[in-house]
Amino acid sequence: MSSILDRIVADKRLEVALRKQLIPIKQLELSVLFDRQSVALSTRLINSTSGLIAEHKRRSPSKDCINQDLNVQDVAKGYETAGACGMSVLTDMKYFGGSLDDLLLCRASSKTPLLRKEFIIDIYQIVEAKAYGADVILLIAAILSRKEIEHYSVLAQSLGMEVLLEVHNQE
Repeated sequence: MSSILDRIVADKRLEVALRKQLIPIKQLELSVLFDRQSVALSTRLINSTSGLIAEHKRRSPSKDCINQDLNVQDVAKGYETAGACGMSVLTDMKYFGGSLDDLLLCRASSKTPLLRKEFIIDIYQIVEAKAYGADVILLIAAILSRKEIEHYSVLAQSLGMEVLLEVHNQE
């Protein structure tokens, strides 16, 4: 029996393969946002009294609909006004109701560092994150090998982005 994480990753592999056919990496690299200077979330956290990273999430597999009708631009502005150090934006559509458009709209309406919260399993998604205005990517140790974590981290840093590594156990 597979876990929800296994199903998400299997679906993500199919989704990424399709997106790679539709929009090649070279096209992503031509994005207006691709060459923008990223905003360092780590610096904001260090200099913060709150240390808060706010999250934009429309739904989840366990809770279903959280707030499907919210205006992501208003949410981003609200978090920025409230003093959040950064904003986590879920971009997975099938399980969380998010999209890359949510990331793009947040970038257009806020100067807050943005974390692309996604199940990253391919370098394509890292380039995509940069092209859509992310400053930080999430890597989930449970779905990646040590070699992938290192490789993806180096790529993200070479693009000027930071990496947040999600770890659930010592192994």
